[in-house]
Amino acid sequence: MDPIADMFSAIKNAIRRRMEHVDVPSSKLKEALLELLKKEGYIKDWERLQEEKKGSQYKLRIHLKYLDPKRERNVISELKKVSKPGRRIYTPKHRIPYVERGFGIAILSTDAGLITDQEARRLGKGGELIAYVW
Repeated sequence: MDPIADMFSAIKNAIRRRMEHVDVPSSKLKEALLELLKKEGYIKDWERLQEEKKGSQYKLRIHLKYLDPKRERNVISELKKVSKPGRRIYTPKHRIPYVERGFGIAILSTDAGLITDQEARRLGKGGELIAYVW
């Protein structure tokens, strides 16, 4: 019952199938997470599908990013959910981890919103570790 982990699974499955895009149910946290992934260059873009309204929830279409035209090399190697509903993982500002020796990002939820590990170090903020992406 973890919607973020479900979204990560959908993205990983779409990458394995070399799909151009994937649709997931919407939430404000997912939108903020996708905006951060877009800003960091891990996905091309994302959009809200207005025509496919199911109840009170919209669908989000995530456009995946590949390094070659045949879609054989993808930008995202791994998406890993760290903090789970049964066990929340928090980190202080001086213990923010480096992901893949600095080649990946850690996504933190702080009082300043969702930010990357690099931005959290710059701002001097700790928070809940949401995910690792590389």
